Amino acid sequence: MIWFGKEVSVLEKERSILGESWYSARRSTFQAATSGQRGSVLATFLTSLALFAIYLVQGIIVARMLDPAGRGEFGTSLYFPRDILLYAGLLGGVEIVAGYAARGSQQLGQLRYAALRLGLVTGFLTTAVAAIISIVVLTAIGKAYIIPFCLLVCLFVPFEHIHLTVSAVDRGNQQIARYNINRLIFFLAFPLLAFVAWQTHLAETLGISQLLLVCILFVISKIIGVLPTLRGWNLSSYLKHRQADGDLNCNWTTKQMLRDGRPYAISMLVSEAFDRLDIFLILALADVATSGHYFVAVPAAALLIVAPTSFGIFTFNLGASRKYIPSLRHAIAALTATAAFQMLSTAIMLLAMPILIVAFYGESYRPAIPFAMWLLPACAIKGFVHAIDAYLKGRGKPGIGVGIRAVSIFVMLTVAAIFYPSLGIIAIPISAVAGQTFSMLLIVIALVLDVRGRNRMGQFEENLGIK
Repeated sequence: MIWFGKEVSVLEKERSILGESWYSARRSTFQAATSGQRGSVLATFLTSLALFAIYLVQGIIVARMLDPAGRGEFGTSLYFPRDILLYAGLLGGVEIVAGYAARGSQQLGQLRYAALRLGLVTGFLTTAVAAIISIVVLTAIGKAYIIPFCLLVCLFVPFEHIHLTVSAVDRGNQQIARYNINRLIFFLAFPLLAFVAWQTHLAETLGISQLLLVCILFVISKIIGVLPTLRGWNLSSYLKHRQADGDLNCNWTTKQMLRDGRPYAISMLVSEAFDRLDIFLILALADVATSGHYFVAVPAAALLIVAPTSFGIFTFNLGASRKYIPSLRHAIAALTATAAFQMLSTAIMLLAMPILIVAFYGESYRPAIPFAMWLLPACAIKGFVHAIDAYLKGRGKPGIGVGIRAVSIFVMLTVAAIFYPSLGIIAIPISAVAGQTFSMLLIVIALVLDVRGRNRMGQFEENLGIK
């Protein structure tokens, strides 16, 4: 997957214009940058693969602790605070903070404090909104008894928002090692706590239900997980830097970052609504046991999102960068390579999935297999779309993804309405495949048009460093 830099022909034009010495320096800089990026891509991909393994093990532990109905209740509790609103509730904060850091700020310490304050604000706001929506929706669909568990797990949101906004500084500033280590520690806490509780029969010892214990451990794990992200900080240092907005860099006030992040917030909300629409339809139309089977199928198929989503971290930085422009040839090569990788991975997973689900989750989760078989191509396409969308967001064009997904939601609902009467609940993952496919076609067209226009407009000025 080659996205970085410009074609050799462009460098040859610079050679003739500016001379041999400048050309040699320019080419050396380009080669060093692209080499470092490829190493970072590999490191981040391996980290994301490790995170997926952690996520998969976490799902297995939780499924073993709870029966399918309990797994469905836990997934329902997390649906609004985590699946729908966690990233949308950041209000574009991660993209804005990463963008500031990617532009080479020399005041990264101050930016981290600004990111911390932003995470606190968005975290508490999202918690309140998620709680209210959960109460209304769960009451409407006849599952009000899950509301107390949902209100409990909502408490995790501020801690994860702090982790995400502060880590965005490392992501944007290419401190990839620190970024990846913090991600690993943050996501490792919950499965470790859950495993210990499962093996020690902690719920029986405390005299509480397994579902309640899992919800409590989930919140505690986020509190523990955010601590490494803040390592090296202390309260007195925080209070020293916690000045009035006007004393900070004018672009780093919470109000300004929220204003700048508004387009990204809308984009993320529409993206999450589209990507999780199938789960909402399952929650509304199926019983909790069927929901539990679906919640097992989702992480089982999610492996196909890992590679392109990891790559999306760098496509975002590439879009935001003013130094390197991907050529149309490189963009098409990257699309082709990513598509081939996703198709091969999907074929392998389709063969292995029936065996893996029963082996890892147990016989009681066998009904999850048909869901997983349809979710595999949906997840493969979703990852492909996310990698492209990250580049467009880096370009400051999140509105493209908003429009595409809004139309794709309509396509997905239409397909579900057509096939649900005859096929039943399996029509929902089928509609997810249809919606993701339509979204992919539109976003590929948008990418090609953007890259072509970026190379045509102002290419000479960018090569000379005028822009």
